[in-house]
Amino acid sequence: MNPGGFPVAVPTTCGSRIAAACGGVLLAILAAVRPACARLPRDAPALPPPDASYTVVPVSTAQQLADACWNLASNQAIVIAPGTYDLASVNFPNGVDGRLTVGRYGASPIRHIQIRGATGNPADVVLVGAGMTDPLVPFGFQIFTASDVVIADLSVHDVYYHDVAVQGDQGAHQVHLYHLRLYDAGEQLVKGVPAADDVSVEYSELFFTAGAVDHPAVGNTCYTNAVDGVTVARWIVRDNLIHGIRCQDLTLAGPAILLWQGSSDSLVERNTIIDSSRGIALGLTGSTDHLRGIVRNNFVHWDANANYAVDVPIYTTSPNAELLNNTALTAGRYPNAIEVRYSGATGVQVINNLLDAAIQPRDGAAPTLSNNLTAAPPGWFVDPAAGDLHLTALAGAAIGHATALADASDDFDAQSRPPGTNRSDIGADQTLPDWIFADGFGG
Repeated sequence: MNPGGFPVAVPTTCGSRIAAACGGVLLAILAAVRPACARLPRDAPALPPPDASYTVVPVSTAQQLADACWNLASNQAIVIAPGTYDLASVNFPNGVDGRLTVGRYGASPIRHIQIRGATGNPADVVLVGAGMTDPLVPFGFQIFTASDVVIADLSVHDVYYHDVAVQGDQGAHQVHLYHLRLYDAGEQLVKGVPAADDVSVEYSELFFTAGAVDHPAVGNTCYTNAVDGVTVARWIVRDNLIHGIRCQDLTLAGPAILLWQGSSDSLVERNTIIDSSRGIALGLTGSTDHLRGIVRNNFVHWDANANYAVDVPIYTTSPNAELLNNTALTAGRYPNAIEVRYSGATGVQVINNLLDAAIQPRDGAAPTLSNNLTAAPPGWFVDPAAGDLHLTALAGAAIGHATALADASDDFDAQSRPPGTNRSDIGADQTLPDWIFADGFGG
């Protein structure tokens, strides 16, 4: 899926890397060595430069950046030079506050916009606000009347509300957030409001350095998520590293990824979520809160020694949702690894998940459960504390005990799962030997 036709580079798979590097190396050698192919922000394929259809606007100061955003027109690409951009120091063109506006509020719509760090490294271009509780800089980017927008290769932190807000109520849609570092916002890091459809969040790191604050805008309570989409359709959240989504006051934070209030057809895949209060939620408060959607091939791990409140890693209230081939470990912090809630959540499929805790239907839900393991020990995984839930040789009960599903035909590393009965693995990781056979190495 590629909403809006954005220029998404196709990643190099582990298979093609090995084939290129090793050629005819013996299958036994290949099977003995696990390549480093984790789908994390550091592995983001570079986006191509803006093509000839874009007018490039280079900027190198915070004031230039604010002015360029305010004056954006269709088919423009703002390219930001390396540096730290202090948004609190800017005389903002809107005359009100320190937000970078993409498509002016109430103005005619604009299309085909890119805003990008110049080097491809998000650590090189850092946009900083006045702090999580200082309203001087309420947002990083706030997208109003713009569509076909790419924001890539930069960092945003220490703003009052959201690092990126997509205002669907003003016509913002088809937004691609790629290879970003978004952290330490007063509320959610990425926020989408009704009709902010066809948004993708990919290869980004989303986190709090010390937890979310009790925020004055919501009665001095902790109100946060990494990604929060409200009444949105067709969001894609994948290949992200999400961590520290928790509250400084140790109360329960919201789900790291929350798509709800009438959202639909979400795809959440290949994310690593660690050291947070809650994981992935399609819907939250009722069975009309989300419709359909797929959650597949995610790594989720809780900190066994954390002192903050913890809840379930994967949760849905969504009719016809599919929870497929995820690996989720509670580390003893919570009794359930997956919950399906409410009698209206009909047609939910929970298949081939590798867990260390129960799958719990609640409040009349009756999901279809098939081929899940719910007592996986830590030794089955490479480095659970770091969120590396690739399988070790000890995970024999998970290896080669699944049949690849049509809606989960690859794994956490985007490696193809081998076809055939009991040739695929349970959980998000497909181990190397079967994957080599699937790529044609060794017959």
